[in-house]
Amino acid sequence: MKTLLGKRLANSVSSVGSMVLFLLFAVCSLIMISVGAVTYSRISDSFNGSFNSSAAVRYVTNKIRSGERVVIENDGAGLAVYSGEMVCVIMTDDGSVGERNAKAEAYREYVAGDIIFPGTTVKIIEEDGFYVITAKSGDNVCMGFCRGKEG
Repeated sequence: MKTLLGKRLANSVSSVGSMVLFLLFAVCSLIMISVGAVTYSRISDSFNGSFNSSAAVRYVTNKIRSGERVVIENDGAGLAVYSGEMVCVIMTDDGSVGERNAKAEAYREYVAGDIIFPGTTVKIIEEDGFYVITAKSGDNVCMGFCRGKEG
């Protein structure tokens, strides 16, 4: 009788020990997954901010280089790039960069364009023939310089 009781107790202790080890494994796995998800989220947010700001600078720079004439508007919050009969207007609108194309003679002011860089603002100034483009997306700031065709 003692041997049967001892075997049952040993089996119970063995089962409880296995369950505790499995529980410890599950908890450690969940902690590792949550730490990985938080790290990935931070990296993704940082990448999106730096990508948006640098892409906005490159986009505006290429537009300036391709245009025949550039006019900076709204104290540097936007610009109008003239190419033949068309004008491309790029401006910061409600915290995002928007673009609108129109015929040059019909252009009056920037009104309602397509958002091309959400959550990004652009500031353009001209210094000594160079255009200085600064884009900000979140905490990320990117700056670029270019010379237009007239300069």
